[in-house]
Amino acid sequence: MHPFMQFTKSRPHLLLGTILALPAFLLNAQTTQAAQWKWVDAQGVVHYSDVPPPATVPARNILQRPAQTIAPLQATASAASSSAAPASTKQQKATDELEKKIAEKKSADQAAQEQAKLQQQQQEVLLNQQNCLQAQKQLQILDSGQRMVQIDAQGQRSIMDDAQRAAEHARIAGLIAQYCR
Repeated sequence: MHPFMQFTKSRPHLLLGTILALPAFLLNAQTTQAAQWKWVDAQGVVHYSDVPPPATVPARNILQRPAQTIAPLQATASAASSSAAPASTKQQKATDELEKKIAEKKSADQAAQEQAKLQQQQQEVLLNQQNCLQAQKQLQILDSGQRMVQIDAQGQRSIMDDAQRAAEHARIAGLIAQYCR
């Protein structure tokens, strides 16, 4: 048996849904294909139709024509180019202004991002300087030769021996190397 047949036997509701959806899809495709004309009337209402607009609608208000009327479209386009030139100039100016505003917005956003990045870098430098000074003070105290006391997890004090002092010295030297650049 064909794998599709096995699939439809186990899920008949999917086959039924597909069969019922097909006519709706075809009807929608036919309706979309039939509406080949699009124009704006004197009141500003947009119309879709498979019939050409009335003769009272100016050529500049016809937004879409059927594919079969390409030659008349080219003829009317050359005739209407003189009347459409001012409108296209206005559109071009509006487009130019919009592009200029978009470019200004992008540059302002970019400047704000750069400013935030600079502030973050400055904060990191300041924090590194503070950590460097603190590590240098700790190393100075450790190298002074004083007895050092550590407090363990239970809160008990214990005096640092030479091995613990050397380990703490190495740890602090690592911090200095990290923060004091």
